[in-house]
Amino acid sequence: MKRFIPLLIAALLVLPGTLYARWIKDKVEIPVAATGTVEFSHYNHLEALGKNCPTCHNSVFNIVTSKNPDFTMADMEKGKACGKCHNGKRAFSVKEDCSACHPTHPIQFENDSAPARFPHDVHTEMYSCSECHPDLFIPDQKKNPHFTMKQMRDGEACGACHDGDTAFSVKGDCANCHPTADVKFETDAGPATFPHSVHTEMYGCDECHPGIFIPNRKKNPAFTMDQMSEGEACGACHDGDTAFSVDDNCDNCHEM
Repeated sequence: MKRFIPLLIAALLVLPGTLYARWIKDKVEIPVAATGTVEFSHYNHLEALGKNCPTCHNSVFNIVTSKNPDFTMADMEKGKACGKCHNGKRAFSVKEDCSACHPTHPIQFENDSAPARFPHDVHTEMYSCSECHPDLFIPDQKKNPHFTMKQMRDGEACGACHDGDTAFSVKGDCANCHPTADVKFETDAGPATFPHSVHTEMYGCDECHPGIFIPNRKKNPAFTMDQMSEGEACGACHDGDTAFSVDDNCDNCHEM
């Protein structure tokens, strides 16, 4: 019985805190126009603060979310809102790694050329978030304007760093950002496979795009073998001189 009493007391001390937190929603998403959505975990903070809700409510944040004003990062750096504790002393500072609160992930941009991939982790390993946000790109992807390759070559958007000095130039290897894959065309003569890797080992992307083929496949017309024999589409190179002729063995391209 004597051994049971300490266990009972311990259980009674833990149980109220557990029950107290069960009705609280753990993850709360806070939309922030300038820096992207913030994910706040109640459970992480309850554990760190000893399940002491009055530490934040209502002195820092009103428990009724609609009653909270919008706080800027400048406000937080002055000790308001999250900055009350996240000051570099009590908890990590709001001036430190942005991804601690603003989660990042790889981004794919859809455009007329070809989808472009942006790996956040590669860039955040070398640069701080403020190098790009919000001056070059607004973190809310939908609010950024469309940039052309010409604008980038002139130093806008990605071209601000990808200029050939700070990082590889946007005029360089397109496949650095626009991933390529083998393309299969369904034709009346049977499926035809275009191996990107074979061609990009020998030629630059601009040899074909956009003069011969628009990178967005859906925007290319259907070409007949007669048209290719006359120098259109694949026939621009596959003429018997630059490369084997489209009039040669069909199984070079078509699965037989």
